[in-house]
Amino acid sequence: MGPLDEFVARLLTERGVAPDHPLRGELAEELSERLEDFINRRVIDAMDGPTVERFTALLDTGPDAPAVQAFIERNVPNRQRVAASALTEFRNLYLGRTA
Repeated sequence: MGPLDEFVARLLTERGVAPDHPLRGELAEELSERLEDFINRRVIDAMDGPTVERFTALLDTGPDAPAVQAFIERNVPNRQRVAASALTEFRNLYLGRTA
């Protein structure tokens, strides 16, 4: 189980979804997709205009995941802070809490 899977599992537990709930796996999968989309959106928001244009051009070529990751690592120097902030924001939104 990776860090994001663990994060999602904790969120579901905090939300009151029991570990043995019959739909927990399905809920975890859906929540993981939403979380990844949310983080990706925040990473793109952290890019300046020319970087977004280069990123879009890269995406148009149908790159594999390592190529996308390498681009982000080279072009978003604060990516770890952006991702950490996105996790906190997502958690607060999912649990209905204010920051």
